[in-house]
Amino acid sequence: MDAPQGSPTDQPRPLAPRLMLGLIALALVLFTKDGPGSWGDASRLATMESIAERGTLAIDDSAYFWQGDKVRFDGHYYSHQPPVPSILGALPYAALHHAAGISAGNPQHVGLLYRLLTLLLVGLPILLGLFEVDRLLGKQGLSSPARAALLGVAYFGTHLAPYSLVLAPHGTAAGLCCLGLGAIERGRLGLAGLFLALATTSDLAAVFCAVAFTLPVFLNGGVRGVLGYAAGALPPLALHFAVNYQIAGDLVPFGMHAEAFRYAGSPFLLMSLTGVEQAAVPGEQAAYLRGATIGASGLFSHHPILLIAVVGGLFASLGKTRGAGRALPRGLLIATALGALGIAYYFLTRSRNFGGSAFGMRWFTVFCPFAALWAGAALARRGGTLPRGAITRGGLIVITLWSVAAAGLGAVNPWIKFNYTYALSPEGRLPIASDTPPQSWRGHLGKEWRRIQHRATFDRTEYDQNFSRMLDLLRRAYLRPSAEVGEQRRMEWAAEGARLLEPVVDLFDLENSTLASRPRAHFWLGKLYAAAGNRVRAEQSLRTAIRLDPTWPVPRTALENL
Repeated sequence: MDAPQGSPTDQPRPLAPRLMLGLIALALVLFTKDGPGSWGDASRLATMESIAERGTLAIDDSAYFWQGDKVRFDGHYYSHQPPVPSILGALPYAALHHAAGISAGNPQHVGLLYRLLTLLLVGLPILLGLFEVDRLLGKQGLSSPARAALLGVAYFGTHLAPYSLVLAPHGTAAGLCCLGLGAIERGRLGLAGLFLALATTSDLAAVFCAVAFTLPVFLNGGVRGVLGYAAGALPPLALHFAVNYQIAGDLVPFGMHAEAFRYAGSPFLLMSLTGVEQAAVPGEQAAYLRGATIGASGLFSHHPILLIAVVGGLFASLGKTRGAGRALPRGLLIATALGALGIAYYFLTRSRNFGGSAFGMRWFTVFCPFAALWAGAALARRGGTLPRGAITRGGLIVITLWSVAAAGLGAVNPWIKFNYTYALSPEGRLPIASDTPPQSWRGHLGKEWRRIQHRATFDRTEYDQNFSRMLDLLRRAYLRPSAEVGEQRRMEWAAEGARLLEPVVDLFDLENSTLASRPRAHFWLGKLYAAAGNRVRAEQSLRTAIRLDPTWPVPRTALENL
């Protein structure tokens, strides 16, 4: 593909963008975490460990088996994350293991191993992707300070910063998508296909970008270009689907097999599964849209600078550039917008949990770097320099600082939400009589700050405690004493809670689980039955809880009071 007419040839980068890229690289080296902080990154580490040390994708014998992001096929457990990144990560893991004896099963090795793998598999693609974004900004004729500012905002002021520091696929996919954009602009369409396929097999959300990017490929390379793009994508896709078919027996991603999450102690028996069709009550969709965009988990409320970039890119598309500004190849900016819209639409309609226990809507990380190009297109219209008016600059500085502060808060612990008000906190969402709200907003924020600095350990005890907390949340939701509703309504709530808990208890019993949360599940089922007026079933469940844990006095007391 030829470069756009009149575009400058590639020149060495001016000083300001190079300094910003160096600052980003320094942040990656200094702040990358030293161990898994979520089920997701623990499950990826478990797969790498299993491949490198035991030659299998099954994580049954992994040190990180006890985490929730796993599925069961034919009696074996696997990470439900896409397998290709873990297969690639197993290569450096195996080299370190065989050369120096480093193992994820050794607590003394985990910090170094996790940091190296995260820097290689996440930090490096992000840094290279931003390198390409800077080159594309230069193609539009932007000044050196403008390029540096947009690079800094794209990293430090968005979801990209938090998810560049952990072994998660979102930052990896974002960097690979940017590399794919650069390859398309250069006319290396086979390489672009490879980058976009690697992005898709790292984070399935990137499939929307991979499809959207066929637009500039076709506009600038025709059918032959699309065939080259597809050929480059074939190796990662073939590996992904071959592994998927071998384990699951079909081409559906592991994480979309609802039946594979049906095992004793599966957290997805008690929580929603993203990507699987779920019923919504009237008004829920609108509330979810608000929360994900401008609410407590909102992309734009956390990072308002992104909204400025979106609006600027939209207006830039309505007119021609002037002065030093130059347009990118046909369809390139449109493709980034289509990819972002596809990701946003899918997760706004197919998820219910705002990204789970994580900072913001983590799936949106994939398109965050595109904001630099959208804002760059807006600046290119006015000659490629930063705004000069005092009011405009002051407003942009305030919005940027807000965005950077939010991203910094997320970077402390990307796997825990920071709740600005008590009503949205874990205690406040489903309060019971024993909950005491903090006496001041400072007290609440201080408690939240201490909470997000905690990183959970990953062992059987922690996992079982987490499942018990989930059982407690179900109890809070369906055993709700309230003066505002009648006895009949409370009994209906309890009956609904019992209906949800019954299959969980049945799986515990069917598999004769030894998890400590099994008697807790029977206890709460008994309490729900009792509240629903089913005394016989309540007595059966409470007696089972006593039999499973004779040392626990609570179910015995509940049975006596029945």
